[in-house]
Amino acid sequence: MDLYQNYPLPDWALGFEHRLTSVSRVPYEEYTGPLEMPASDTNSYRLIRLPNNLVVMCVHDAETETAAAALSVKVGSNMDPVDMQGLAHLLEHIGIIGILVD
Repeated sequence: MDLYQNYPLPDWALGFEHRLTSVSRVPYEEYTGPLEMPASDTNSYRLIRLPNNLVVMCVHDAETETAAAALSVKVGSNMDPVDMQGLAHLLEHIGIIGILVD
């Protein structure tokens, strides 16, 4: 059963503007359309599509001193190549973050 069948994704072709990171000039796209948030939510949000088509939600909470990131992909250990068992677990522990932090 596909958990996402009852929650169709929006049309990701609309509402994105092409951008470049400020220092390294890496291309990405940022969603400029409206995001639905509760009125009581004081955080700021950015929705970004990376060059590999992953869509990332960046959340800024001005009341915190730490940062965190999370990514959910519909892939797991059942997708490991036969000759690289454990690859999904390894990738769980490493990350390439910083592409948009410059």
